[in-house]
Amino acid sequence: MTRGKHAAESQGSFYRDLTMMIVGILLVGAAVFLILYIGAGGPDPVAGDTTSLPSSSSTSTTSTVVTTTTSAGTTSTSTTQATTTVPVRPPDEVRVVVLNSVGLAGAAGRKTRELADAGYQTQQAGDLESEQDPSRIWYREGFAAEANALLEFLPGASVEPIPDSELEQGADVVLVLGTGYTE
Repeated sequence: MTRGKHAAESQGSFYRDLTMMIVGILLVGAAVFLILYIGAGGPDPVAGDTTSLPSSSSTSTTSTVVTTTTSAGTTSTSTTQATTTVPVRPPDEVRVVVLNSVGLAGAAGRKTRELADAGYQTQQAGDLESEQDPSRIWYREGFAAEANALLEFLPGASVEPIPDSELEQGADVVLVLGTGYTE
């Protein structure tokens, strides 16, 4: 019997080549999985885990995806993440006013005292004619990080840019006690 041009030299070399091919496929698969795992930022947090921003800075992450096609027709994709840290002003550099929108007598004054005790520059507490649901934390441009830090004093509040109608308040951040607010 005549052996063909592409016939294996021996039966053993076929199994060696097959083993090498399988190991290569497994290594490439493991490398792709590792790249995807690292690119995705690891496993999802476990239910019940909580995270909070440090009181001295606010962090945001942006991702950039780059796709490259070579002259041979192969395509590769890479993801780059950039983290930006925005410093949060200390409390004594933030002017805060508390407004009561629910008619709970003295609530805005008590919250103002709490903020003053924490070191914030506070203004005279007041009332807001329109009832808000939920409570709100309004911020002037450039004070979003500080507004988010104030969530500690008004949990569950909605953080939003300050409405034009409230610009006369002269504060950097306005806390509005809304329906559902309890002391």
